[in-house]
Amino acid sequence: MLRAAPPAQRAFSLAVDAAALAHDRRGMGRLVRGAVTLFGRDSGVRLTLLADGRSARTLAQEFPGLAVRPVAGAHRSGQYDVVWFPFNGMRFEPAAPAVVMMHDVFAFTAPHPERIARFREQAPMRRAARRAARIAVNSHWTRDEVVRQLRPARCEPVVIAPEPDAFFFPSPKDPPPPPLDALPYALLVGVREPRKNARLAIAACARALRDRETLVIVGQLSAHDREFARRSGLRCGEISASDRVLRALYRHAALVLVPSLAEGFGLVAVEALACGAPVLASRATALPEATGGAALLLDPRDPDLWGRTIRTVLDEPQRAEQLRARARAHFACSDREAFARATLALLRETASRALRDRRHQ
Repeated sequence: MLRAAPPAQRAFSLAVDAAALAHDRRGMGRLVRGAVTLFGRDSGVRLTLLADGRSARTLAQEFPGLAVRPVAGAHRSGQYDVVWFPFNGMRFEPAAPAVVMMHDVFAFTAPHPERIARFREQAPMRRAARRAARIAVNSHWTRDEVVRQLRPARCEPVVIAPEPDAFFFPSPKDPPPPPLDALPYALLVGVREPRKNARLAIAACARALRDRETLVIVGQLSAHDREFARRSGLRCGEISASDRVLRALYRHAALVLVPSLAEGFGLVAVEALACGAPVLASRATALPEATGGAALLLDPRDPDLWGRTIRTVLDEPQRAEQLRARARAHFACSDREAFARATLALLRETASRALRDRRHQ
């Protein structure tokens, strides 16, 4: 018996609040770029990037095949079926239903000390809690924090965990720049915020590292942490790294250290694991969930434990290889487009629900 073909999915009009995308080149910027690229390939999506001024010009150059339109158009009813806000809150209220991605609530749990800056960080998240049709979060830990801190009025947050970009994968090639290509080094990435707990990594490495071993820091320490490192006598260096250099540093690190006191997800740990690096991470907040058993988890308030563990891994090559094997296995079969596809499904479902509601009004 012949069966009728299922009806084709209705194309829907999707706008993305992309102002931050113009200058965010790492972390969430890379994740959102991957999603935008996948959305743009889908024939069932009419995609528009929303940005003004210089951001709009930058996006038009980077995504020449996509429409880039002013934010003001999103205030007109019927212009878009759904608007995606991927950067931790709603900058504005569109006429269409809004789907908001929330990555953490540190704007509330570790608020900026300056009143105006604090308001600028918190207001988009409060707006999302009041007005978003759907809220997506990057971990179960973040979901619980969003519910506890913001009490969303219209929906229960849904978890869509990020996957590392396909750019990050293991390879013996592409060595780090000299002299790191000939030195054993521990790697610490992203250190400016106090919650990143750089001082613990400094204290642990000051206890553990010997001879030609060094701590490489991608990013810039605070003045207090830099002085702490100087007084500890630790051999370390702060560098700025391109994406390709960062990947090489991950691949060839003796250890990657992620001692954060709080992470909404932990992209640094996940990117390092995807490159096959041995990772020591905090047993705190979302990091156990994000690393999925592939990292060695430690108490983020015990520098002696971190120091002993660093020394053990450096002295026992088989221990380091076990960690590398766990990292490689964890992401060997991972679907690097899973986040983008799950997000697109949520956007499409939100647009369809809004259309049904309008028809029944």
